[in-house]
Amino acid sequence: MSKQRQKQSPQSRRVSGIVGAMLLTIAAIWLVWLVLQGHVGTTFSWPVPGQPSSNSALQIPPLYAEGIILGHPSQPAALNQQQALLIANQVEPDAAANAGSSHAAYVLLTYTGPGGANFNNTPAWMIFYRGIPLDPADAAVDPTPFPQSHHDLYVFLDANTGKELLAIWV
Repeated sequence: MSKQRQKQSPQSRRVSGIVGAMLLTIAAIWLVWLVLQGHVGTTFSWPVPGQPSSNSALQIPPLYAEGIILGHPSQPAALNQQQALLIANQVEPDAAANAGSSHAAYVLLTYTGPGGANFNNTPAWMIFYRGIPLDPADAAVDPTPFPQSHHDLYVFLDANTGKELLAIWV
């Protein structure tokens, strides 16, 4: 029995070596794919019911943390970008006057918020006011300084009517 074991040992070592080399090759290919995946921008995800489809836009972390998911609309908006900015500036005049910059993007808004605010792939204009200065706190009331001196505001307008859907301070 020990002779038979000795004869099989070189053959089983050869098979083990081949299998090991194949596994290392597969692992190397997988590692290269993972590294390139972040740079090329081609990601794969399994469709999950109730989640946005694969055409969803790059999510903005502060909005995503609030439960807001953005997507790419396929239909044109009734309002153009200039009209959306004008309406948002009228709805949020302080933010418009004090912001360091503002930008508008046409998106699909998905959000289920408290108090019944529910939007599911609703075409919306997202107006982003960046760098709005915070009013300094009254040192007599709270001597602790704010950790930041500016904040941002996201305003979502219905892309067809111009009605304000949602405003989020971050």
